Amino acid sequence: MEIDPRNPENVRAFEGDIQQPQAISLDEAAEIASEVQELVKAGRERSAWELIRRLHPADMGSIVASLPRASRETMVRVMSPETVAWMLRQMNPVEAGRVGTRLGAQMLTFVLGQVHPNQALATLRRIPMPRPQKVAESLGQPQVVEEFLAHEPDTAGSLMVTQLPMVAIGGLAEGARESMRALEEMRQKFTHIYVVGDDGDPGGQISMVDLALADDATPVRSIASSIVATVTVDTPAEECARLQRHYNLTQIPVVDGHRLIGVILSESLLSATVEQNTRQMQQVANVAGETVDGPLSSSVRTRLPWLTVNLGTTFLAAATVALFESTLTQVVVLAAFLPVVAGQGGIGGTQTLTLIVRAIALGELVGVGARRLLAREAVLGILHGVWLGVLVAVIAILWKQNLGLGLVLGVAMLGNMMIAGSVGAGVPLFLRRIGVDPAVSSAVVVTTFTDVFGFLLFLGIASASITLIA
Repeated sequence: MEIDPRNPENVRAFEGDIQQPQAISLDEAAEIASEVQELVKAGRERSAWELIRRLHPADMGSIVASLPRASRETMVRVMSPETVAWMLRQMNPVEAGRVGTRLGAQMLTFVLGQVHPNQALATLRRIPMPRPQKVAESLGQPQVVEEFLAHEPDTAGSLMVTQLPMVAIGGLAEGARESMRALEEMRQKFTHIYVVGDDGDPGGQISMVDLALADDATPVRSIASSIVATVTVDTPAEECARLQRHYNLTQIPVVDGHRLIGVILSESLLSATVEQNTRQMQQVANVAGETVDGPLSSSVRTRLPWLTVNLGTTFLAAATVALFESTLTQVVVLAAFLPVVAGQGGIGGTQTLTLIVRAIALGELVGVGARRLLAREAVLGILHGVWLGVLVAVIAILWKQNLGLGLVLGVAMLGNMMIAGSVGAGVPLFLRRIGVDPAVSSAVVVTTFTDVFGFLLFLGIASASITLIA
């Protein structure tokens, strides 16, 4: 079905024609993607489009995004800018962000530069920051730039919509329903209608269920409930995500002073939550901002500095081993067990570190004292160390027929696991206390501690007990 991109009525009819969601499995999506790629390679772009045009927008977007760059650009041009923009608007914001990233800023600018400014703005709002900001600046459409860049990225202002259902505090249920009808296609996105006073200050909210069960003549006061939380335009998206998660909110109203000016919808809250969780996970691994299909230059800039830092810490561990050259010369077999002690300590510390960073991000440490937490992880490290120490001692004795070596290795393992638990908990707590994001550099510090102290314990005890193992 051909459409004229200049005719909005044709575009709406076309969108209605292809919007027939059909859930498919990942295997089915992969199979369709492979077939689409073959059709595009054969120059049969129209046939490829016919294959995906009746899929759910999320599946359509994932398949298009999975294509090689040249094939992807070909499909986008076959689909028309209006259809691509519609597809992104219909998708989950998280998936829309992933597909938008895969398409690239240049392609998004090309697509959105040919659609109505309102469509471009609505589409950009579906894609998490910061890529949409770059695209908005490149469009050259004053309305889009002014509205989209009015607020800082990753704030409540950048997430909110300003069109929302409101009813006066002295109104009736009929008026609340009328405010919903006025929103037209946007009305399905709201779970509450907001009750406002004469000055626009929020006085409560009405759930859709309560509104549906109320008669037209029911006063809104009698069916309104209190608003649990509000935010300002400058509230960080991270805090919005925390409020949504902690209080199980579906929407969060945004206020300017005491006046209601917007609302953050559930889909945007989901996007902010996923973005926050992804960022925390990437920061722990020191790959913040990187994507699996992003440019190599970005990956190099993200990873190389931390790999360089880690190289320095490994030399620190190497220098620790060098202190005990004479011991290693006398008992060469000790070198075979160095990775065992350091490796187990590193894993134990990383386990604790991951748990603590996650707890900090989710606000789970409220009321939990640092001493209590450190004591718990130290005890846990001892329990793990006892079991692992006994196990590794038995293995060393059976393997090398050396009772002294087994005892030294077991004691070193016990000590390093206790250190790993304490350091894994202590480092992120300390970094948070001094105002540094604990997710950024904790992993490097923890692994350095466990490596260095693991070597010190093992080789130090071995040097003191050289007569037992030589």
